[in-house]
Amino acid sequence: MHSMFTETEVAPLLNCRCIAICSVGELFGGVERHIIGLLKGLRGHGIDTLLFLFYDHELAAQARSHGFEPIILPRYNSYFLSTARYMAQVLQQRQIRIVHVHGYKATVFSLLARYWYSFSILKTEHGLLEPMVGRPVQKMYNYLYRFLDILATRKANAIVCYVTEELQTHYRGAYHGLQSITIPNGIASIDRLSLQRPSEFREDWFNLVIVGRLETVKGHSLAIEAIAAASNLADLHLQIVGSGPCESELKILAEKLNISHKIHFLGFQRNAYNYIAYCHALLMPSLHEGLPYTLLEAMALGAPIIASQVGGLAEVLQNDITALLIPPGNSEALAQSIRRLYSDPELRCRLAKNAQQLQQTQFSLEKMIQRYLSAYQKLLN
Repeated sequence: MHSMFTETEVAPLLNCRCIAICSVGELFGGVERHIIGLLKGLRGHGIDTLLFLFYDHELAAQARSHGFEPIILPRYNSYFLSTARYMAQVLQQRQIRIVHVHGYKATVFSLLARYWYSFSILKTEHGLLEPMVGRPVQKMYNYLYRFLDILATRKANAIVCYVTEELQTHYRGAYHGLQSITIPNGIASIDRLSLQRPSEFREDWFNLVIVGRLETVKGHSLAIEAIAAASNLADLHLQIVGSGPCESELKILAEKLNISHKIHFLGFQRNAYNYIAYCHALLMPSLHEGLPYTLLEAMALGAPIIASQVGGLAEVLQNDITALLIPPGNSEALAQSIRRLYSDPELRCRLAKNAQQLQQTQFSLEKMIQRYLSAYQKLLN
């Protein structure tokens, strides 16, 4: 599953432009960071990759900053046939033979495009369907989208890649009969010396950081409750990097617990690396995770980590060796781990060093790219 291959086997890929990536591009999170890594990594192997998006937002801007000009497709469903046909025309003109899809919309439109032009589809599953807040109608739509996603994946006879073994097990029934492989995420090395200490980090504070969209599944409320439980540590502060639908209720929770002065909502930050690099510890109290890029970035930057023992976090990390792991949903256990790191600088250093070494050897961008090249080769064959 994780075997490497020879340069000769990869040669057909290096001599043709044969890969496109398709995603929605509405938000910017782990999936989008994964795509940027793919674009850069494949270019490093001489593969000029085409990028289809439905939104001209942050992912499109980030792609342009790295020298990739995305093709922005109409995102309204009333144009789905003309959009799919246009996509097929572009693929045919560029003689692209593989489309790598991320998300239901990319999968459905890629399947429709195959009515006009024949190509193979590879799909990456990044996580589980998250519990949705909001109106019942919206929840119904989200489950419908997941159904269409699975149906289109099966109809396309796609190869399915999972970022964790847990996801492969979870989707085994849905994708029964399809070729599948687990390919963990990976990142390039990060120059920590080039990063600046955020102005929000006071020197006399013990700065904890949580990075990600403000969704229930990410466990921000547990982090706030843990800060309240450890209120005897006067210089303890939580820096929340990200935005999302739960922001208002999280602020209300902090006020209710009388710790608003310790909880800092910083919104979306393009320079999230700065916050991770200079924090005393990164918190990941998620109720579920695939293999989040924030985790890999924290490992690469040498930040001590406290994480829930779920999903990819549990697969990658070892308790008391590369991180402190806690049961999901347990704010008291999180508070205890915070107290432990607060009082033990040597433990923080040891966890960070071990995690950094693990990232460099097992979760590098090059290792991820090599595994995808192997999967692409199977499709070409």
